[in-house]
Amino acid sequence: MKKVAISLFAGLMLATAGQAEEKQFQIDPVHSSVQFRVRHLYSMFSGRFDKFEGTISGDPDNPTTMKVSASVDIASIDTANADREKHLRTPDFFDAANHPTATFVSTSTSLGDTKDAGAVTGNLTIRGITKEVTFKGQFLGHGVDPRGAHRAGFHATATINRMDFGVAYNATLTNGVTMLGNDVELILDIEAIEAKPEAAKSKTLAESAATYKEQEKKALDKDSEEALNKAEKEIMASSGHDGLKIGDKAPDFTLPDATGKSVSLYEALKKGPVVLVFYRGEWCPFCNLQLRALEKVYPDILKLGASLIAVSPQMEEKATAQSGQNNLTFPLLTDGTGDTMKAYHLLYNVPEAMQKVYREKFGVDLESYNGKGHLQLPVTSTYIIDQKAIISDGLVDFDYTKRMEPEDIVKALKKLK
Repeated sequence: MKKVAISLFAGLMLATAGQAEEKQFQIDPVHSSVQFRVRHLYSMFSGRFDKFEGTISGDPDNPTTMKVSASVDIASIDTANADREKHLRTPDFFDAANHPTATFVSTSTSLGDTKDAGAVTGNLTIRGITKEVTFKGQFLGHGVDPRGAHRAGFHATATINRMDFGVAYNATLTNGVTMLGNDVELILDIEAIEAKPEAAKSKTLAESAATYKEQEKKALDKDSEEALNKAEKEIMASSGHDGLKIGDKAPDFTLPDATGKSVSLYEALKKGPVVLVFYRGEWCPFCNLQLRALEKVYPDILKLGASLIAVSPQMEEKATAQSGQNNLTFPLLTDGTGDTMKAYHLLYNVPEAMQKVYREKFGVDLESYNGKGHLQLPVTSTYIIDQKAIISDGLVDFDYTKRMEPEDIVKALKKLK
């Protein structure tokens, strides 16, 4: 993730090469590394992450237009010791099952005193906690490689306090020395390669979700998996959560957004069609993935005269945190009573066995997100609603890993237009 920050330096330096049009570069993981250093007792200890990806895009002649986005697969942590890596993936440290990725999204860029120095500031998210971090680095040069590809190289570092991100595990010796230091140095050595047009295309939501799905499976033992399967059958045997269908009229609702402002469906429909999304909450990695994907096409949705509204049962403060962590600009509404989800035939009670697996395997206590006694969730769904409040398209699926592709949403809105 931090590597991507460096790729931005490449973009800035490419500006001096006189390339004016917008371009996209990708980090080459084969020739890059994301490392960290932290004090252990009386020495410094190093580790790395083996899986990461990132892109930068914008006009290299205008550094203020450059945007950086990167992610690191937390489960890929490598310290040359399997037992230690297993511990680092637990809630004591990174809680990889519940927070499988760390991300970095740039917010500003500046150049240093010399042409090859610079700084990239952005939002770094670890364990669902977002803090502003500045990477300082050096541009090492750029040019064509033996195969004709345009490459650029960088080195950058930043120091963060792991406590700021909820990585609080420690122990104190009898002499008062702590086992681990709080300051962690992040060290990035990056090669970025200009992406060909076809390589620059983003993954589909389904392709991105597949990675999370595999990580979720790894966190479950046989008993937990069987408990979830049994609980899902129990839910499916109940009624009232098969969702509204295409052609049905969408019920009106008025719900608070993350700031407490009331948002009404029918008021939004006066301005144009509405994309209505029901999701589980901040704790759900698939939901965060979906919301980030929707943010990317949100400008297209607005251009088509439509609105985008997302609804979950979580408390407003959780919606506020989720919106900030994912840099969302569309409203996240809270259905604290569950009445709206029920009106759309999506609400179901979460069986105790499922709650237990969520608590023990993923560190998710639903009541801490939804409120005391609120142990219900919606079937994840997306509805395209025309100005007559009729559902014209959408997807309702009890499998929470399956969501309507953002591109399909845009296509559905174009048909309405």
